[in-house]
Amino acid sequence: MKIWTHITVSLRETFRERASEWALAMMIFLWSVVLTYNPSLFMDQPQTYHVLANAFSQSTWAVACGVVGSMRLLMLSVNGMWHRSPHMRALGAFVTAGFWFAISYGVTTSGTFATGIAVYPVLLALDSYSALRALRDAAVADVTAARESHASARPLS
Repeated sequence: MKIWTHITVSLRETFRERASEWALAMMIFLWSVVLTYNPSLFMDQPQTYHVLANAFSQSTWAVACGVVGSMRLLMLSVNGMWHRSPHMRALGAFVTAGFWFAISYGVTTSGTFATGIAVYPVLLALDSYSALRALRDAAVADVTAARESHASARPLS
């Protein structure tokens, strides 16, 4: 019950500042859903997805996006329960940015001029920014934890 209470309180307190992180985590998870429930997408649109298909199968992309999206949503949910959680947020944003990079590269080098060219590079930039912001939060958490540790180690006079 303590975890659920933390999640609901933390979500209310931090959602505005982390709305883009939640949205990007949900988008990569939903990419998995689309790939899973449309198993012939890469075959139906080979020119758009050939770069991604050459790297991994559609089912591999689906599983990877599902795992990354689920883990990132979990990381955002438990954020703040311990001082290392901003580090997990940064890792999640960095990994997800890697997926947006691969997808951006795939759609921009496909030779088609589709809407993905307008969307995926922006998602990459936004998640890169999210990673930097989470790293800043991680540095603050580390300094705070070090101060608290140092203060508790001092003998009382």
